Amino acid sequence: MTSNSVLIVDDDAHIRRVLEVKLKKHGFQVLMAANGKAALDQIREKTPDVMITDINMPVMDGKTLCIKSDPLKKAKSFLTIIITARINPDEKKWVEKMQDTVLMEKPFSPMEIVNVIESYLGGSA
Repeated sequence: MTSNSVLIVDDDAHIRRVLEVKLKKHGFQVLMAANGKAALDQIREKTPDVMITDINMPVMDGKTLCIKSDPLKKAKSFLTIIITARINPDEKKWVEKMQDTVLMEKPFSPMEIVNVIESYLGGSA
């Protein structure tokens, strides 16, 4: 059985590490990027099954990353989980337009993220 891959995109190394440990424990292959530009390169190269991204990041923010990666889902769909500390109601509107995208607010539970991923993948992970 091939393990599903999850791309973690966050400029906070601690958050990347917490998610990496939790996801690896649940059998996921983990890829990481510190900003949206690096993440977009990885999506084009490897197309992960799931992308977890923060919104506020240097180089390319999470919103731009989501908008640029959304068309790539036509070739191979993947789940996008956006984690953010602050989002106003107007900001949520663009999220609703994205294919296979879920918004989770910080503080989040790593287990909750694992549950969302497993539910999306149909429990096949």
